[in-house]
Amino acid sequence: MLIRFWGTRGSVPAPGRRTAFFGGNTNCVEVRADDGQVIIMDCGTGARPLGLDILNRGAGLPPIHVLITHTHWDHIQGFPFFGPAYVPGARLTVYGTRGLDRTLEGSLSGQMQHTYFPVQLENLHADIEFVEVSEERFSLGRYRVRTQFLNHTAPTIAYRLEAGPLSVVYATDHEPFWWTPSRPTAPSRFEHPGDQRHLDFVAGADLLIHDAQYTDREYPAKYGWGHSTVEYVTDLAVRAGAKRVAFFHHDPAHADAWIRQQTERAQRRAQVQGSRLEIFAAAEGLEVVLAEPKAEERNTGAGGRRVVSTPTGHILVTGSDPTAAKEVRDALAPDSYRVTSAHQDDPARLAAKLRPDLVILVGAESQAPLLQQAERLRAEKAGARLPVLVLAGAEGPGARGRLVGDLTDVLSHPFNPAMLRSRVRAWLSRSGKVAQRQVPADTHPAAPAQSPPGTGLLKGLPFSERAALLAGAFTSRFRAGEIIFRQGDAAGGVYFLRSGRVEISIKRPDGRRVVLAVAKAGDTVGELAALDGGVRTATAKALQATTADYVPADVFQASLAAAPGAVIRVLRLMAARLRQTDGLIGELTALRRRHRSIRSGTGRPAR
Repeated sequence: MLIRFWGTRGSVPAPGRRTAFFGGNTNCVEVRADDGQVIIMDCGTGARPLGLDILNRGAGLPPIHVLITHTHWDHIQGFPFFGPAYVPGARLTVYGTRGLDRTLEGSLSGQMQHTYFPVQLENLHADIEFVEVSEERFSLGRYRVRTQFLNHTAPTIAYRLEAGPLSVVYATDHEPFWWTPSRPTAPSRFEHPGDQRHLDFVAGADLLIHDAQYTDREYPAKYGWGHSTVEYVTDLAVRAGAKRVAFFHHDPAHADAWIRQQTERAQRRAQVQGSRLEIFAAAEGLEVVLAEPKAEERNTGAGGRRVVSTPTGHILVTGSDPTAAKEVRDALAPDSYRVTSAHQDDPARLAAKLRPDLVILVGAESQAPLLQQAERLRAEKAGARLPVLVLAGAEGPGARGRLVGDLTDVLSHPFNPAMLRSRVRAWLSRSGKVAQRQVPADTHPAAPAQSPPGTGLLKGLPFSERAALLAGAFTSRFRAGEIIFRQGDAAGGVYFLRSGRVEISIKRPDGRRVVLAVAKAGDTVGELAALDGGVRTATAKALQATTADYVPADVFQASLAAAPGAVIRVLRLMAARLRQTDGLIGELTALRRRHRSIRSGTGRPAR
């Protein structure tokens, strides 16, 4: 296994003499093995020289997998300059988690709009697929891949790649859940369950590539920015038993001499702790070769399934600080969770009554009394496995006492709203409150997760228009026989069906039900009410397990302005529905006449 660094800088490119050794390009790392496939982790400006190198290797283009941690600009800004994306027949699969406000595809397409770039995503010639991932396991050929959410200001994924006994962990843009300055003889404590989970994720890695943008001295001024310190990463790697650690995501303000000095300090820090850990700073062009596993140890990639997930769920916000509770509700509003805010002295009783998927305890007091409330909640049967996020007024661990189990989280006030949203997303994903679909782990999906096949509004639309339509989508999952909406219900949004089948029916004046159509993957359901704001004119029922992207009415109407091709399709769809309705009205008119003639005795009842 060969790992090569093509971009190591964080936040923004930083070219110049002071950064020439460790490099000025932003995040991009290549993993290559003898099976021919190429795995790229992040697509910052380092993706440009990597793309040129791949094109010059000859013997045709291999399958390329791009693993995006998150869509902050320094992790995707090289994608428009990635040469293989312009080659007809090249096959790229882009993996990553959905952003807070856009799909993965929508984020990459957004930076390539005419305002910012001369070439749009739909003009690229390669066969590009977008796969949204959550915390899960899947395979890429011989590689087993594990993912985990990090603590950042946007939903951010770490990747662990394993081939036989070898493992590489790529974890950038991560902030400690609890941080205190520490000495080499008194290293960082990993007491927060988030830090413990992160420790378990990186344990035993042959190579740990980790964000180490700051030092402990710099960190207080950067709190809440979502990055780690050199000291924290050193202690993490020592405690986790990693063999090598590469400091990554170098701050653009840090010159080569500064990075070299901090790396030497970190090596001494590890030695004081009795560790033989090898520490180095990632540099552009640096290659790390890990010994290949024996043939019989290799994973074929067969078996297993990959889960594409979008979290949903019911969140209870309660506690003694109504101002903080409102801030939490406001921060979570864009994600359209079901949020219940209630004040009660006994959160355990309230949680038992409402049965939420996550409880957020807010208070102006210190963590101790809030943790006691969480402990009482955890003692109840209904709350035994219920995640609880404590939002305390006191900052840092302080006199926090002991955490209550591995399902308790702690955040200090004031909080970064984006970081709160990301952390809530992670907890709901872990609790299983997600809309899921499964595809074989060792194959490419038939179509991007957010753009199903079929003859609906999305089929054949340019990437940019498809992304615009789905930018505000939420994934919904329905069981066989479940009613999606009923005739006469209040207006709502439109459903873009990913998979499954949905029956569309109406109830006639005589009480009989008429099936109008059966929608399948690629079709849309509910667009009429989404357009005119009227009540639902039909009932939609899932005939089998069905997954759909739901776009609220106001978002759908606004998105059409950015998707003129979809507007034409909507008009055609409405015209087809009008023709269908005309035929149905004719049938109903004939039926009424027949009923009248039977009642008057001039006609005979049908057999």
